[in-house]
Amino acid sequence: MSPYIRWNYVDFHIVDVCCMMNATTMRLRIFTNYCHGGAILSDYQRYRVENVTHRLGLRSLCFLWQRSQEELLEDMISAHIEAIIIKIASFGLTIDDFLGFRLNDVATKLFKLSVPPWSLNVCGEGGEFETTTLDCPMFRSRISLASEPELVIHSKDPFSPTAYLRLKNLILEAKPSDEVYYTSEQLLSLEGKCINNQGNNHTSARRPFISPLDRLKEIQLKTCEEIRNDIICTQLNTSGSLSITSDDNTQKCNEVNLKSLNDFARCLGSEIWLTSNFIGTSEKSDKIDEATENAFHQMKNMFDSSGIEPQQILQFIVVLSQPLSADVFSVFNQAYTVQLNEWFDEKSKNHITHKSKPVTSYLPARVCISMNSFSQEINVHSREGCRISLSAIICHGKSDMYEWINSLRGLYVQSISHWAPANIGPYSQAIGVPTLCSHSENCTSSCGLEQFTFYSGQIGLIPELEVLPSQTGHFSRITEALETESWLAIRHCHRIMKCMSPSKIWTNLFIGICYAVDEDSLIQARKHFHLSVCSVISDSKHISSMCDCNKCIVWIIVSGLPKNASVEWQWITGPSASLVTSVDDTINNGSFVPQNTFMLFYRYDYYQSNQKILLELLSAYKGFVLPVIKFADPNVNTVFVSVHNK
Repeated sequence: MSPYIRWNYVDFHIVDVCCMMNATTMRLRIFTNYCHGGAILSDYQRYRVENVTHRLGLRSLCFLWQRSQEELLEDMISAHIEAIIIKIASFGLTIDDFLGFRLNDVATKLFKLSVPPWSLNVCGEGGEFETTTLDCPMFRSRISLASEPELVIHSKDPFSPTAYLRLKNLILEAKPSDEVYYTSEQLLSLEGKCINNQGNNHTSARRPFISPLDRLKEIQLKTCEEIRNDIICTQLNTSGSLSITSDDNTQKCNEVNLKSLNDFARCLGSEIWLTSNFIGTSEKSDKIDEATENAFHQMKNMFDSSGIEPQQILQFIVVLSQPLSADVFSVFNQAYTVQLNEWFDEKSKNHITHKSKPVTSYLPARVCISMNSFSQEINVHSREGCRISLSAIICHGKSDMYEWINSLRGLYVQSISHWAPANIGPYSQAIGVPTLCSHSENCTSSCGLEQFTFYSGQIGLIPELEVLPSQTGHFSRITEALETESWLAIRHCHRIMKCMSPSKIWTNLFIGICYAVDEDSLIQARKHFHLSVCSVISDSKHISSMCDCNKCIVWIIVSGLPKNASVEWQWITGPSASLVTSVDDTINNGSFVPQNTFMLFYRYDYYQSNQKILLELLSAYKGFVLPVIKFADPNVNTVFVSVHNK
């Protein structure tokens, strides 16, 4: 699926590229499953490559995505890539010093131009310069210039000239077989000289190609260092800026008549709502599609009666009673996609009937877990059959839906890369929703817009291989594989947060939920989070009541996670904060539920012997509910998450 549910225009450039690629592969009889793109930071380029590959039934590879440009340039040089600059079009690049020169000859100058006032992209992704590759280790023949190229000048601007070389009389020269690298083993053994961004030649060799498993070496040290450096950089860049908070997170909610919405949803602030559980059932355990359809049907009926469009959904929270094996997860994804598409198709037809403009939106983010028994009704805790709980985070109350949709920021990465896992289902990795600051009536325009961001669940997949570390057979001890998985999950969260909100990494947490399948995995995830994040933000070596480990994160054990992962993280960041209240005593009446509660977690085994108390509790609270196996603190039986009014 594309990052948008439905397109309201045709991108003819993408159609042309699809036709060209299809014709080329057919004519040359090339059969492939993958297509590689060269996007580094450009969403524009990456997305178009993904769109083309999706239409052709291919997978997109984008191993340069989000890489450090300085490191990439060093890798190109150390990989013995012989490329010459054939066009310049940027401030700082001159004809005499750059045009026609090899990259390794001008690398030092490019590094010097990467800082202000030039701020040059050293890889030229922004069109600063273009190159032609004459030779590389994989070429069987090198390209030689038999004559001097023709210089063509478009602009003679003394500071930023635009010029290019028209290459003529190119000759192919066959290379000796021992100079050609045919296998991945040969490329992984390749070494070259290292040139740092100060332009100094290092005596030590640099390996430009590293295998996915080799990249996992020292992952704890590398992850902690990456997170620490990014947080410190963020703090330096935002020092002295105005910190925006909300005195009343429910102010916006009260401005709109949402009486019907209060019957099945709770407000997170700024017109953001989390619905209660819509539970679809099937008498047979293998009828996942039937249970999914049932859950969607209930949600659609409720949304229709409340005037809520599917485009207003920002995130789904899905709980299955079945173990999340690869087969179950695949069947659910198919059923989920069918139901979501039918919902949008139905709404599109209604818009056409009423001659109104259809609205397109990003695919909602999604969190998916497995819990053997769940329901808001005590008498349906049977483990027989199949049950699916569907809850949604929505934005409701905006006067102009079209303007609001256009203001969303989404992250939908389908490409396989070194960066973080491609989405493994029909969902966006994250969706950001701009919200107006409700600081005070006299709030100045300097406050600007804040943003709620909803992140899909992240598990510790190896991005390049799309498998868990324990499934590679590389680790001799299962504990080492699980530890690597835990670190990968945190690193994925960090990188996606950095992409969505680079100026507030880990500093604007609204709520975090860590799902684990056993106590050891939960303890390990908590330890890793504190070591990599809390110790930097709160400067605390040990877990305390003052760090995020206790303030805004819920630590729970569930029955299963996608791909048989041991840990999954769910995050919401925003302008306000949540309050996590843990209860280890018996709740005697429903009035105990804290004000503005929007999530309730309870231990299933504890309330099995206290069903009357649970019924009273659930009758007083009609929001999102999740029974769990256990919390991080074994004495806790109930956890409330509520909006914290600062």
